[in-house]
Amino acid sequence: MSSAVNSATMASSIAFFIAYISCALAFQAAPFSRVAQTSTHYRQRVSLRVLSKESSEEIVDSEDDEEEDEGDSWALREIKFLELSAASTNAADDNNYDSTEDTTMDVRGLSEFLMEIGACSVSITDTDKDTPDEDPVFDEPGETSCTNDVEDVMIENTYAMVLEDRAVGRNLWKRCDVSAHFPASIDVPSIIDSLRYTFSLPAAPRYTVDDVPDMDWIKHVQESWTPIITRDSKFVLRFPWHEDNVVMKACQEMEREKMQAAMAAQFDTGVKREGAVVNFYNEDLEQKQEERAYVQIELEGGIAFGTGEHPTTRLCLDWVRDTTEELLKSDSECINFVDYGAGSGVLGIAAAAVVRDYNQGKRKQEPTSSLSSIKTVGVEIDADAIRIADDNAEKNGVEMKNYLPDIDSLDDEALSVVLRAMQRKRNKGIETLPSDLNGQVYDLCAANILARPLVGLAPVLASLVKSGGKIGLSGVLSVQAESVVEAYTEFFDDVKVADEENGWVLISGTRK
Repeated sequence: MSSAVNSATMASSIAFFIAYISCALAFQAAPFSRVAQTSTHYRQRVSLRVLSKESSEEIVDSEDDEEEDEGDSWALREIKFLELSAASTNAADDNNYDSTEDTTMDVRGLSEFLMEIGACSVSITDTDKDTPDEDPVFDEPGETSCTNDVEDVMIENTYAMVLEDRAVGRNLWKRCDVSAHFPASIDVPSIIDSLRYTFSLPAAPRYTVDDVPDMDWIKHVQESWTPIITRDSKFVLRFPWHEDNVVMKACQEMEREKMQAAMAAQFDTGVKREGAVVNFYNEDLEQKQEERAYVQIELEGGIAFGTGEHPTTRLCLDWVRDTTEELLKSDSECINFVDYGAGSGVLGIAAAAVVRDYNQGKRKQEPTSSLSSIKTVGVEIDADAIRIADDNAEKNGVEMKNYLPDIDSLDDEALSVVLRAMQRKRNKGIETLPSDLNGQVYDLCAANILARPLVGLAPVLASLVKSGGKIGLSGVLSVQAESVVEAYTEFFDDVKVADEENGWVLISGTRK
């Protein structure tokens, strides 16, 4: 769950940053706001003052005061409503609503209400998080036990496969906290009074008010996003703001962890003593590590998937390095690589970077030797991701061209996405996969998507891989692996689960 916790922390920081910026734009206009679509009685009330308790006539019209007001408008204050028991409908209209339970209310309605009256951002979180009363709505794969409140189904000793109605947000936790960010000059009592009136509450819900620290949120988020190091394949995924000393420190930390793990493994299996010296030397491991140097990749993830934080990306990166180096050692002159569902382009860039660094090392050792080359292609239905992947490839000095897929290979849902992308003017330069690249020409094919689309794509991916070529598939939970293996057995030999991490698997095979 550590990756989920890190992601949640990062998401929280990003939310603060977005709120911090948006308040400067959203709250320099009128100092009054009204809630839309509320009761007739509320419409008759005086509009809620969101910037100041003082009337607009008392504002001093001077440049100094304007500058001061402008500075204050950037400060944020958080109002957090605590331990709300979520209702399925508006509490005032719910037949099961008990007026004595003053914390039962429509949490989503409250969220929308707060946004309507001028909140920069609103978040709903689980009150019981990290307590024995926690009931996961979303969970990392792993052995767990959770109750689905919708149909009272107990899922024991299996993966937390959340039902679809939860996944689309129709259900909430039993108890929720609702946090809203407003400009620091907000009139909190007016907010609370309006909330009670709108939701017909006999008493105000419990809440806290805190000031959001005035800091450089961009820098704060960047500091929390450290370089990502893959343990075995030794890829270093860095971001534009990472300095070399930060990257070096991350690599040193990884090496320290690996050394500790190796020593622990030796103790578990027994150690060879030579006099007073304990020998921890592992010949196979040391030889493999000596052959590999760290390969650095700089990414600007943006909205595209694939920044190395998720286990499936790391699984694919391990597979990419193993299979690419295997071809290089067999003296392949040219490697054709396709990343289907490229996202940020990280897998294709990784393959090209391995070949680039291999050639650089070979040139130093044998200046007159012939070098290998790689042609890397990415396929993606998201036009924005294509632009990001192309930019990432250029930043890393590798050749990788990304395309929309051949429309004849798509199902109805994917086809509609691609057709919409092709109709937008901003996507004019994006091409579909050309005919000379849309055939059995690839030595390696990586596809990190999801189990269901992978099953449907089996014939499509098989049509791209040449006989004897390798395929690596991920985005698949271990409980889903059997169906994916079955779908690809028709086209590939030795289809199997080749690696696993935190409940996610990588499936590999060799084209028949």
